[in-house]
Amino acid sequence: MRRGYLINMTVLLLLIPLLLLAATYESISSAIVVNQAERSLMERQYFSMVTLQDDLQNAVDLSFKRAYISLTEYVINNTNTTQRFVSNASESLEELMKYGTIGGTISPTMGDVTLESWYSNFVNHLSSMGMSIEPSTPEELFNSHMEMLIGPIDSFHVAVRVKLKNITITDSSGRIRYSGDFPADGYVYSIVSVEGFEDPFIVVELNGLYTRIIEPCSNPYPGEEFGYYNISNSTQIEELVLDWCYLGLNDTVDVKYPTILERFEGNMRNHQYYLNVAAELRKELGITGLPLGLVTFLVPSPQSDPTLLGALVSLGAHAPSTYTSVDYYYLKCAIEGACFPYFENTDQISDEYPTFRLDQTTKKLVFNQ
Repeated sequence: MRRGYLINMTVLLLLIPLLLLAATYESISSAIVVNQAERSLMERQYFSMVTLQDDLQNAVDLSFKRAYISLTEYVINNTNTTQRFVSNASESLEELMKYGTIGGTISPTMGDVTLESWYSNFVNHLSSMGMSIEPSTPEELFNSHMEMLIGPIDSFHVAVRVKLKNITITDSSGRIRYSGDFPADGYVYSIVSVEGFEDPFIVVELNGLYTRIIEPCSNPYPGEEFGYYNISNSTQIEELVLDWCYLGLNDTVDVKYPTILERFEGNMRNHQYYLNVAAELRKELGITGLPLGLVTFLVPSPQSDPTLLGALVSLGAHAPSTYTSVDYYYLKCAIEGACFPYFENTDQISDEYPTFRLDQTTKKLVFNQ
């Protein structure tokens, strides 16, 4: 009996440390599991927000660039239709970015590079991680939860800013991991350069018989800050006449110059709107001093531009021989018959190119004379 008792006591004494060890291990394991779960949730939250920020920036960059290409193609390919220009280039770019359509018509150039496709994919991606986001569809996002603004920021660049408003990301337990606007402070921005693209205004006005590529002149912003062109310098005159380059000019009291977006519209009805949008975007981006107007000079003659001359003759166009060479006003007069009296009184700039003539305002801005 006594021997059996001693054996039992010995077994119990040996089991107690094992039981304590098991209990401790279970406690430690439970703590590890909880910590791992919490860390996993934190990592998923961090990952989802970083992914959202990176994805949103990439989506805006890609869709904005593709939208500008699509808008250019749309306008220059509609030269012989009744609706030759778009009524609002900013709205057209927004529609292309969101849905890949323009005027409700699908643009083949956009493909799946739209914010609609991006958001659908992002919702599915979060779902695969056990997370959800509200709004849950692109339609809800665009209708009530996205802020977008598009406008020129200087003569050769267009910008867009985007913010997602009042979004909520929830994990599988129902716990809210993010709630509010995104980005929480500020916007996502993207900027597109228009250099190297066809000028839609010139192509459409001349029914596709003539085109120009938007390339800045050697001094794209003549003025006090960057210097003026020398009216006595034949090389500089030849650049303006023969290179078909573009200048950025600021509006004056007498003359307003179209922004790049107005060249998609064929008029300047939205001019003040674009100036207001540009002022807002430039303030946020820290851009100052650069003009918004975009111009090139049309000098039709056998010596300077026989192709332009031929296109004008083919269309039966006629502008007064003393009319300004500023392309927007020249074509408004020659093609549409809208000849503004202010631009009929001009100075001849060069004896070698007698059809290169400028109104007093533009001459002052370019040559300071």
